[in-house]
Order: sequence, then structure tokens, then C-alpha cells
Amino acid sequence: MADVLKQDQAQQNALLETASKKVKEQAFYMKRAMDQSDLKQALNFAKEMLRELRSQDLTPRNYYELYMKVLDELRYLEEFFMGLIRAGTLCSELYEQVQSCGMVLPRLYLLITVGAAYIKSKQAPAKDILKDLVEMAKGVQHPMRGLFLRNYLAHVARDKLPDTGSEYAENGGGTVHNALDFVITNFSETNRLWVRMQSGGKGDKKKREKERNDLRILVGTNLVRLSQLEGVDVATYTTEVLPKVLEQVVNCKDVIAQTYLMDCVVHVFPDEFHLNTLEPFLQTCTQLKEKVSVRTILESMMDRLANGGASGGQEGGQEGSVVTTIPESVDAFKMFNECVSKVLEERSVGMELAEVLRLHKALLNFALKCYPGNLAYVNHCLGQAVAVLNAKANGGGAADEKPTPSTKAQAPSSALDEASVMEVESLLSIPLSTLALQVLELDEYSDILAFLPWESRRQVAIELVRAVLNTRHSETLGDLPRLEKLFAMITPLLRDDPNAGAGGSGAASADGNDDDAGGGGDDASDAFEREQGLVSRLVHLMRNEDTDEQFGLFLLARKQFGQGGVTRIKHTLVPLVFAALKLSQTVRTLEKQEEPPTLKYSSRKMFQFVHEIVSAMASSGYPDLSLKLFLQCAQAADKCEFNAIAYEFVSQASILYEDELSDSKAQVRALNSMVGTLLSCRNFSAEDYDTLVTKTTQYAAKLLKKPDQCRMVTLASHLFWVGKAEEEKHYHDARRVLECLQRSLKIADVCMSSSMHVHLFVEILNQYLYYFENDAEVITEKYISGLIALINEHIENMEASEQRSEVEAHYRNTLAHIRGMQQAEKTQEKFEGIILLADKSASAPGN
Repeated sequence: MADVLKQDQAQQNALLETASKKVKEQAFYMKRAMDQSDLKQALNFAKEMLRELRSQDLTPRNYYELYMKVLDELRYLEEFFMGLIRAGTLCSELYEQVQSCGMVLPRLYLLITVGAAYIKSKQAPAKDILKDLVEMAKGVQHPMRGLFLRNYLAHVARDKLPDTGSEYAENGGGTVHNALDFVITNFSETNRLWVRMQSGGKGDKKKREKERNDLRILVGTNLVRLSQLEGVDVATYTTEVLPKVLEQVVNCKDVIAQTYLMDCVVHVFPDEFHLNTLEPFLQTCTQLKEKVSVRTILESMMDRLANGGASGGQEGGQEGSVVTTIPESVDAFKMFNECVSKVLEERSVGMELAEVLRLHKALLNFALKCYPGNLAYVNHCLGQAVAVLNAKANGGGAADEKPTPSTKAQAPSSALDEASVMEVESLLSIPLSTLALQVLELDEYSDILAFLPWESRRQVAIELVRAVLNTRHSETLGDLPRLEKLFAMITPLLRDDPNAGAGGSGAASADGNDDDAGGGGDDASDAFEREQGLVSRLVHLMRNEDTDEQFGLFLLARKQFGQGGVTRIKHTLVPLVFAALKLSQTVRTLEKQEEPPTLKYSSRKMFQFVHEIVSAMASSGYPDLSLKLFLQCAQAADKCEFNAIAYEFVSQASILYEDELSDSKAQVRALNSMVGTLLSCRNFSAEDYDTLVTKTTQYAAKLLKKPDQCRMVTLASHLFWVGKAEEEKHYHDARRVLECLQRSLKIADVCMSSSMHVHLFVEILNQYLYYFENDAEVITEKYISGLIALINEHIENMEASEQRSEVEAHYRNTLAHIRGMQQAEKTQEKFEGIILLADKSASAPGN
């Protein structure tokens, strides 16, 4: 097959090359005769050049290339004729002389060329010459040769039509109506020739269709000429142009022609014309051949009107909305809807479900762009789609059958093929960017969502959540019914597919815990986390000025999120905890007013709420996260002055630390958080606080690694020195601070790595300095001087290494700070007793 194609291509190339050489040769002699003003010889050579266009062996593509070469040469011939006319030769004589040519095709090309010069000379009315030429062109009935001949006629006449304002319309040259008659007649004849190629060409059907598609621009050029006429206004287009064009479209009864010409009509004429002639255009759509894709034509027209009939303004709507400029007198949606209904009524038997859904999707898109505030139109489009899907599910019942609750409940997603599923998914996604939360007001939206399989519903749910999150800040999930609707629509994001088989848990596989999931586990886990991140952000839209109403939203969210399984709650329940803690502060402020309002849910109830959530997370395998949340809750309770509740939260964190945390790194992180929480809480009773800080210090002293023990005991010392002395709720116990520091020194001293224990000594020195500067009476100069001497002794014995350089740099900065304090006037007396013994080693790094 490939060899045959190569052979045909080589043969075509040879034919084109031979014809091109002949054209070039005859054009040369023609130009030489023109230079000698020899009209007879010039016409003879032009005739021989044009003879090459009689070829029947060239493909349309190669014939077009040859035609363009001839066209270039005919321009010189036209200029030659104009020169003769300016010299006094009568156009009528030239017109008669070229008709003596014996061959029809060359004669007509010459007649058209002379006719162009005739019109330019204004020796005869343009309308008469054009009428004569368009009629004589009927002499060529070979489809391909006739197409190119008429294209040449349209080409040379494009700037010589008696249009409004044209010089050729003056002195009886004609009117725009004469120009219209010429262009429409030429268009009709061109279309007939183009249609005849389907039955008169050689080769198989597909080849003929390809050849026709290669030449379709020759037909469409005439419609472009019509659209460029200045004298064609709305009235003229309505009464003279469109009826004749549509008549030609309907009467040709050819699928390719009808498809292309209707598309041309959509794109070449302005929107104003379309809006005033929408009804006849849509009526024609219902009369096209059955195999013509009416949906494509309607979609093109809708897109044209939507893009041209809408501006990018944002007044009175949310971001990205459009303001329609379609006149109120034109009910475009009603017309399109009636057309769609009629098409479906007449063709529903032969149309695939996906194609029907595409029609409804096009109508929906048009309604959203041109009527952005009309939810009734959107709901109507979705309702029509639901009716079609129900008819499909019921075994081909009526497409306009009203869905019943039972049919809604069936959710017959298995009845849909892949293409239909994609169209339903697209149908649901289109309104989201424009409507966002308003889709919750569409009764049919949730109905059509039920027809999708679980995975497709999940994709739509993702798009819905993104649209909601990207909406304006004033749009919130502030009432319970709206939030319930949203959760119903995004159910696939909140829990696993209930119909999934064993091992088919979406959460498990998505979380990357399935060892047999293959190489895509990490990608699935990342996607799952992104989805749950989107869901968790919805919590921040659950806002209501009434605290009871807002807490009711949180209760609903807790119920929905709690059903998502252990893989989801670590993403979704955490923001709910923080939102509830924030609300508790607001409620507590209301409770402390002189005349507090009557509240259904107190701040204590909210702390109970978060306690239940965090406890559930702790028992679900997230002890580290739960411990941090308990500590956050403790801080919030302390701000509300609920000491007992704060103590309970810290106690729960301590229990988790003892029972669940075995990893040393996790223990260190937890202790850091516990120390920070206790330092921020100022409302514990002395007894409770002493119990908690003592327990925390004991945890620090029992860490597995000695360096961790040392650092955490040092950090725990701050629990006994909280706030400044002048503050009312300060807590100072210098004796226990000293105990912690001395304990940390003992731990550091037993560290086996010399570089590590010296580093720890320097860190402890900095802590001694902190307490010394903050007037802890038991921390005296002798402790600091002794520690400096200890560090000087050990640093001398360290081997030269990167670790020693780091320790020396840290130590050198500490000593520099002490010297600065000794030299400062305000602190000189306090720090002068500190002895910096033999610190030469620290002043010379690496020694």
C-alpha cells in the first residue's frame, strides 16, 4: 500500500512539474507579445497557458498549486488589457475578440479577465458585465475545473462590485442588490459543483470526501464576500441574504456541504445579524440531513453569541461572571431550547446518549454565559439531562419523563458508557466556576450526580470543593441545610465507596498503606492528602454570627468527618478542633459580659466537644498529633480561666506520652510542646502547676539518650522561673531551677563523646547566664566562674575537628557576651565577679 502511494505521489509530481513548465513557457511568450503590443499573439499564448487548467489527472491539491501559478500570470494580462483601453481600444472589441477562442475553459478565463478590465474602465455598467460573466461561467460543468473558474470570477470581482459607497455603483453601475445577486448566484453554482464532486469523482468514497474538504474554502469564500459588503445591513441580511443561503444549504442534501456551510454562516456574519435571524437559522438546523452533527452547529452558534454577547465585567456578580448584552427582545435561550428539543425528538432513536448529553451541555454553557443570574435556566438544562438519563436507565423510556424518587435512588451509573460518564461529569463541572455555592440551590444537580460512578463523583466533588473555596469571602457555609447539601454532594471525599469489595478501600489504597498497590502508591497518597486538605479547608467557611448556629455546623461536620475512617480524620478533624477552640473564646467573652445572652451551647460544652474529638483521634492511632492537640486545648482553656479543664487536657497529654510514645525523637518533640504549653498557662493553682511541672521534669530526666536528657532537663528548669517578679502571676522557685541545672551538668559530664559534653557545658553556661541576668538569687558568680573553668579545661583536650570549631565559636560568643556585660555601666557591678579563667584557647579557634 505504501509503495502504491509513493508511486501515485511521484506521478502527480511529474504531472505538476510538466504543466508548470508549460505555463511558465507560454507565460514568457505571452509577456513578450504584450511588450510588442501584439494582442493576437498575446491571446494565443494565454490560451495555450490556460489549456493546462483543463487537466483531469491532477489531484485537487496539485491543481490548486497550478491554478495559483496561472493566476499570477493573468494579473499581467489584465494590466495589458487596461493599457490597451487607456490607449483607445474599446472594451467591447476586446470582449468580442476573446470569445473567438475555441476552447471553453480558456475562453471563460479570458472573458473574466477582460470583464475585470471592462468594469474598471466604466465603459459599461458593472451590474451588466457581472451578470453576463456569472451566467457564462455555467459553460464549465466539470466539478473541479468549474470550482476554480468560479473562484477566479469571485477573486477578480471582489473589489469591483457595485456595493454601497463603491465607485462602480455610480452612474447606473448598479446597487448592492446587484452585488448580492452576483455573489449569491456564484455561491449557489459553486456549491452545486462542489456537491457533484461526491458522485462524479474517481476513487473511493473517503478519497473523494478528502478532496472535497481540500476544496471547501472555494465555496466558503463567497460567503465571506457577502459578509464584507457594506450595503448589507440587518434588514437586507434578514430578507435577501440568509433565506437564499439557507435554501441552498437545505436543498443540496449533502452532509459535508450542510455541515461546512452552516459553520461558515455562524462564523462569517456578525452577532447582530445572528440575533435578528436566530429563529430561521435554528429552524434550518432541524431540517438538515440526519448524519449532520447538529449539535456541533448549535454549539458553534451558542459559543459565538455567548463570547460576543457577553463582556468580562463583574458588576453584580461574583468573580469571573459575565454581563449579557443579548437584547431582552430576543429570547435566545428559549429558541435554542426548542430547537434542541425538536432535534432530540426527531433524532433521539439514532443519537448516542453521549451526543444527547453534549447538546444539553452546550445549552447549559450558553445559559451560564449569557444569563449568569438565571438559575432556572441552569436547573432546566440539568433537569433535561436527568430525564434523558432516567429514560436510558428505564430501558429507553421517554426522554422528557419526569424522574421519580425511586428512579433517583437507583443511581444507574452502571448503565452509562465511558463517553456518557465523561459528559455527565463535564455537565456537572461547568456550572461550578460561575455558580460555586449557588449549585446547592439547584434541585437537579444532586439528582444528576447520582448517575455517576463513585470515582467520577469524587472528581466532581473535588471540583465543587475547589469552586467553593475560590468563591468570594462573603460566601460562607453559614446555615445547616446548605452544609448538609454540600456534604451530600461531596460524599465520595468524606468516606470510602460502600460498594467496594474486600481490599478495595479507597482510603487505604489512597493513603499508600497497601504494600501491593504498585509503584503509584506515593502519587495516590499525595493526591489523597490534597483532596482531604481541600475538605478540611471547608471548616473555615463554616461561619455564622450566632454562636449556637455555628456550633451546630461544627456538630454536623464532626458527624460527617467521623465516618471517613482513620485515614481521613487526621486531615479533617484537626481544623475542626482549632475552629471550635476559636469559637470557645468568642463564647467565653459573651459569657463574661455583665448581661450575658442566653446560649444553647456554652464554652464548656465546646471544650467537651474538642475533648471527644481528640480522644477519638488518640485511640485511632495518632498519639503524637493528639498530644499536640490536647496541649492546644489546654492553652485555650487556660485563656478562658478554666483551670480544671486545662489541667485535664495536660493530664491527657501526659497519659499519651507515657502510654503511646516510645520513639525518642517523638518524646523530645512532645516534651518541647509540653514545656511550651505549661509556660504559656498562667491560671493553674499552685498545687496543680507544681504537679504538672514536676511530672514533666521527671519525663525529661528519663529520656533514653543522655544528650536529650541534659537538654530537656535544662529546658524544664524554665518551668520553675515563669514571668517577671513584678508580674502578678509569676512563679519563681530558684532552688529547683538550680537543681535542674546541676542535674543537667551531671548528665552532661557522663556523656562519652568529649565534643558532645563540652557542647552541652556551653549550652548549660548560657542557661546559667539567663537566670543570673534575671536575678535568680541562688545562681551566683561562683557557679558561672566554675563552669567556665570546667569548659576551659575540657576544650583544651579536644582534638582538632569541625565539632571543636563549632563548640569554640559558640563558647567564644558566650564569653564575648559576658565581657560586654562586664563593660556596660548598668551591669558592670553585677558581672565583675565572674572570672574568665584562661580563655586564650577560646580566642584562638583550632588551637
